[in-house]
Amino acid sequence: MTKALRGSRRASSANDQPRAEEKGRLGSSTMTPVETARYVAEFSAELSYLARKANLDLLAYLLDMARLEAIRTVQTDAKDD
Repeated sequence: MTKALRGSRRASSANDQPRAEEKGRLGSSTMTPVETARYVAEFSAELSYLARKANLDLLAYLLDMARLEAIRTVQTDAKDD
């Protein structure tokens, strides 16, 4: 017996183009490394929350580690100023 796939999502590839609303916000030429780290910190916190609600504890933990690393990057930059 085989499992049926849920949904028809495919993994993104390097050739995928960002959606129009992402281009301005996530474009590498428009965001500094610190702005990117702030965005990653915020987004990973939201994803971690969702993972915990779904009892995906290891995934939530890894997302929290990414959030903490992003925060460390922002704080390190603030100390350098």
